[in-house]
Amino acid sequence: MTFVNDTGKSLFQLYSIQNFLILSYRSFNLARSRAYEGPNARLKRVLRKLHSGQKIKIGIIGGSVSGGHGLKDYRTNWSSLYAQYIRETFSPENVEVELINGSVGATVSDYMETCLLEHIPEDVDLVVIELAINDMRLEQLAMGYENLIRAIFALPKQPAIMNLQIMALMFSRITMGGDLHTAVAQYYDTPIVSVRNVLLPHIFRSTELNPSDTSVEDYWFHHNADGAIDLRHLGVNGHRILADLLISFTSRVACEDWHEERAASHPDSRNEFVGGFDWAPYPEDRFENSVTPGLPNPNEGQDVSEYIPRQSLFQKYDHTTRLLPARPSCQIASPNAKHPLAPLPYPLSTEGPDAFALWSHPKNPEKIWLTGRKPGTKVAFRVRTSALGRVRVTYLRSESYGLGSAWCWVGEEREKGQRLDGWWHLTNITHIIAEHLPPGDHILSCEILKETADPGGGTEFRIVAVDAL
Repeated sequence: MTFVNDTGKSLFQLYSIQNFLILSYRSFNLARSRAYEGPNARLKRVLRKLHSGQKIKIGIIGGSVSGGHGLKDYRTNWSSLYAQYIRETFSPENVEVELINGSVGATVSDYMETCLLEHIPEDVDLVVIELAINDMRLEQLAMGYENLIRAIFALPKQPAIMNLQIMALMFSRITMGGDLHTAVAQYYDTPIVSVRNVLLPHIFRSTELNPSDTSVEDYWFHHNADGAIDLRHLGVNGHRILADLLISFTSRVACEDWHEERAASHPDSRNEFVGGFDWAPYPEDRFENSVTPGLPNPNEGQDVSEYIPRQSLFQKYDHTTRLLPARPSCQIASPNAKHPLAPLPYPLSTEGPDAFALWSHPKNPEKIWLTGRKPGTKVAFRVRTSALGRVRVTYLRSESYGLGSAWCWVGEEREKGQRLDGWWHLTNITHIIAEHLPPGDHILSCEILKETADPGGGTEFRIVAVDAL
């Protein structure tokens, strides 16, 4: 059996974990946390791989909460607690479970969809996404979240994905981007574990009984240096419940897999187990993982339980559209980046003292931009498109730094380019330069314009990143 040795110790351990969590949180709270379950074919595959003695890698894509904001000890981070559970429960002795926490504060799906490989390795086996409160409730970000899921599925090991939806109560609305993520996650059959579903009813109830009661928020959320409750970031107890909800979900999936394999190996008693078939939609037939009765196999040689929809959720349905695998590329203005911005040589890019170069302000050396200052200065990059044929530039916008404007285009079609204005009341902005390009290599070019939106006549232009998908 996959998770059980000759003594049954592993299965007993799973049941013990579940019983402990049920006693700690109560079964109805755990049920609320499972916002979407699904069959979890990918997660079961990863757990089997680990139990067979093969190393696995777990990647985390999240924001400042997953990054450990306010925690004094990284071992209290939910990701560390969850990885330790995976090691202790499923990993044979001396088999490594590597955790790569690629979380970055104040990032959104619109960034991670193309720059995920700056933060996690491409050979991950399991990815946990935590961006529910980083993304605003905008369709553009929901589309970015979909592209992120498709990009992860296209990685070499076809990783399993779990969505961890956390909660913040400091914004103008309770609903956040995670509520749009839910429909996308279901479409791609990726499970969702939600802490808001568990905690918010208790917070509402306590404040309904006593409007001045902050005890529930005090317990789960982080506290700032002045002692005020930080309703944006969960504290140590909040991280503990995040880990426990994921542990409960994973233990449940592992037990289900055991029952399914047990039923498959004992056909006469298959209906005795969770996951066994007790109904038949067609005479002498039933739905199997590999082929649905009466329907063609959607992807020859691929198990339909891990099938990736051939169309985007945001497209009109048809019988022919089949998106290419999402293989994003991203270049960042940092000498320490895995994929740093690499201007092409002259004559595509200006050389000499006026050339675009990495620059940071002495008072804030951590923020780095590829910066040019003189009108007529050009910079070019090689980019590679895949599923969407889209090329974007992320650049700094500000109304106080004397930032100018640039014209950016792809290939030889300068007239189809886009004007990017650095002077504005917002900060970084990601701008689409071209869409629907054929897959493959392209040249992206930008030139600083003499004309500027800055009232003071500033022409400096700062590039944060370029990406393609």
